[in-house]
Amino acid sequence: MREAALALAALAVFALATWLHYLFWTWRLRVPSGEDERVWADTADGWRLALARRRPRAPPRRTPVLLCHGLAANRGAMDFGLVRWSLSAFLSAAGFDCFALDLRGHGASRPLRRVARDWNFDDYLREDVPAALEAACRASGAPRVLWVGHSQGALLGLAACARYPDRLAGVVALAGPTHFGAQRRLLSAERLALRVLARVNRVLARCLAPFSGFWHPPISEVAINGRNVARPVFRRVLANVVENMPAGVLRQFGDWVEHDRFTAADGSTDYRSLLARCRQPALFVSASGDKLAPPPVVRAGCALWGGEKEYLEIGRAGGDGCNYGHSDLLFGIHAPEDVFRPVRDWLAAHDARAAAREARS
Repeated sequence: MREAALALAALAVFALATWLHYLFWTWRLRVPSGEDERVWADTADGWRLALARRRPRAPPRRTPVLLCHGLAANRGAMDFGLVRWSLSAFLSAAGFDCFALDLRGHGASRPLRRVARDWNFDDYLREDVPAALEAACRASGAPRVLWVGHSQGALLGLAACARYPDRLAGVVALAGPTHFGAQRRLLSAERLALRVLARVNRVLARCLAPFSGFWHPPISEVAINGRNVARPVFRRVLANVVENMPAGVLRQFGDWVEHDRFTAADGSTDYRSLLARCRQPALFVSASGDKLAPPPVVRAGCALWGGEKEYLEIGRAGGDGCNYGHSDLLFGIHAPEDVFRPVRDWLAAHDARAAAREARS
């Protein structure tokens, strides 16, 4: 009896110490957002989505940019608190009006009423995307946006070009895996661990943040090449950007990996087949060391695209001999030079062409 009481007391002390550790490092590593204002978008099914707006810091361009994060992240992936690694800040410095989106259940987005807590990719596309497009267009006064998405955010942008063609002027797909056969063996081995971690991912990342950079467990290497991220940045990414993985989204991704398809959960829509119908210009970007969206997978999606397209593979980081991985496309030591700059140049070129077309008409 005494041993049981001691064990219970030890467990309580451990739980308290873990909670205090979590709270301390959440506070210690927090980076404030640099957004100019927060724009809100209400979905038809009861969510209020947050969009962090950065206004142009240079002569304004005609077309705003909507940026969307990937799985297990929030808007900080696209508008990070350390300004050098904020793609949104980089683009706003080039004159773009930028809106970084928090999908439902992530970051500052909140339900307006009692809503279902199980959602999937289809809900994002059907509810969150049109609400965000409407909010960005309303705030900027522009009829269309340029979409920049990473990973799942890239897939949403590609699918949105087919579903909402009048709202999207073009898309940049950073590490968007439209095919899954090449990753099946890797992700099948990680799937059980992902299911276990899905609901505690945010707490676990913040608890591990102070120790990050000293070791690189294999499961984390799937999502980011930590050797290509400065330790102070890596710690703050874990403490500010990482989110839990929604069960419904994870199930849908698991189905895609298992059957190498990119479809609606009920099979009603084949998103991959819609790529050929899209006519917007698109830039497909891959990372040479990416395990979730390896270059052949990104090239395959680019090959299917029906509109004008370009493909860019980001290789070694700044000549340092370190291959880019999945999320260090955004947080890598030289990401602003290697990734942000070509994305900015592509967006600027297509914004100028859109402006010229409107002037002629």
